[in-house]
Amino acid sequence: MKKMISILAVMTITTLMATTAQAKDYNRYAKCYGEMTKAHKARGFHQSQRMMSIKIKETVCTAYANGEELNYEGKV
Repeated sequence: MKKMISILAVMTITTLMATTAQAKDYNRYAKCYGEMTKAHKARGFHQSQRMMSIKIKETVCTAYANGEELNYEGKV
């Protein structure tokens, strides 16, 4: 079980690094990712569908960091 969690953590970090490398504005990416994580945790999505939550955040926040004006979940 610990090995599986470690593998998932490495995969998540690797994916996040690859995604953020493509983002033009890391500050926008980080702001978006943090706000969406807070919103996902508040409604339980982050806990119940973690991998899907991460993939959605990566996709939306990369687009936002690359200049798309989005009204994403949790946006302040």
